[in-house]
Amino acid sequence: INWLLTKLFAISVIALLIIFQPELRRSLAHLGRNRFFAMFSRGEETVNEVVKACGYLSKRKIGALIAVERDIGLKAYIESGVRLDARVSSELIQTIFMPNTPLHDGGIIIKEERLAASGCLFPLTESLSISKTVGTRHRAALGLTEETDAGCVVISEETGAISVAIGGKLTRDLELQSLRRVLRKLYIPMQHKGITRSHWSFKKKKIPGKD
Repeated sequence: INWLLTKLFAISVIALLIIFQPELRRSLAHLGRNRFFAMFSRGEETVNEVVKACGYLSKRKIGALIAVERDIGLKAYIESGVRLDARVSSELIQTIFMPNTPLHDGGIIIKEERLAASGCLFPLTESLSISKTVGTRHRAALGLTEETDAGCVVISEETGAISVAIGGKLTRDLELQSLRRVLRKLYIPMQHKGITRSHWSFKKKKIPGKD
């Protein structure tokens, strides 16, 4: 009896998988459409594309300014540029910032995993404590993050160095892995990470003359 029950159990499991295959497929598809999993997947894809583009631009010393919308909307700044509403891709970002192209001036804004607009104008920081060595792109990134909770990635045209501005603070000379960690926190739901949006794990490097 024990042998029969063991065999029947194994056969019944296989039979159930075969019989209910359509239902199982629909259940797995529904799970894949779950908000958390979908958000995580889209966010991870966006992060990968932005990091890939930054690596390409940094290596070739092509200046770039990328803003990521968070809780405070950037509608006014989106309207100052050219609307795109395109999927975020490394190739598109590289093309936009290529020198001598119509949209390479100004910054791009990423909103909910979509590239909302390019050629956007950001306010320059009015802080007098900023070092004179900090360029216009970095000043624009600081200005935007002083007025909103957006995160900005800046690539220097002179050195190719990657910087990130958050809350009016500038962190310079980031490696790609550090950049990836910062960007992930913009997309992965904070309640599942046990942290708040305002917390960042990387160590801030103060710019000269900046508190």
